[in-house]
Amino acid sequence: MKDTLFLDRDGVINVQIVGGYVRRPEEFVLVNGVLTAMQWLRPKFRRIIVVTNQQCVGKRLCKMEDINEIHRRMRVIFEENVTPLDAVYCCPHLAGADCGCRKPDIGMALQAKADFPDIDFADSVMAGDSLTDMQFAVNAGILPVHVGAKHPREYEEILKITQLHYRNLLEFAKNFPV
Repeated sequence: MKDTLFLDRDGVINVQIVGGYVRRPEEFVLVNGVLTAMQWLRPKFRRIIVVTNQQCVGKRLCKMEDINEIHRRMRVIFEENVTPLDAVYCCPHLAGADCGCRKPDIGMALQAKADFPDIDFADSVMAGDSLTDMQFAVNAGILPVHVGAKHPREYEEILKITQLHYRNLLEFAKNFPV
């Protein structure tokens, strides 16, 4: 069993809105296979934590209360499927903000460590779909795993960081050795 699975949200757990943001709970749609993936992943990790950048708040396209409601809905869905999340951390700041919590900075990892002092980053995994997710993992000393679409603009840089790539969370859950 591995220590902690850190998961990105948009594009990994839920369908990403291209050129936009999930701003209301009704826009939160799970990627196909995510519930099955979570059922397979839950016994492989001591805890599962979501870390997500949500600059739509900083852009004033929605409020933090809207994001919190989306996260409540996400947590309920997983709890109803016997795969509860241990925590959800969110950075609402704009890209370029010097906040320390926006990935690739490790503020959300440090928040998790403060809440769960026994987290062992060296025995943890970060599954994300972007270059900033992979950089976050490396910066925190967490194993980076690319999950999702191969964005041509970022993928060459991602390959410099990790050779672990899965098409989606379900493929990761089926094939990742623990």
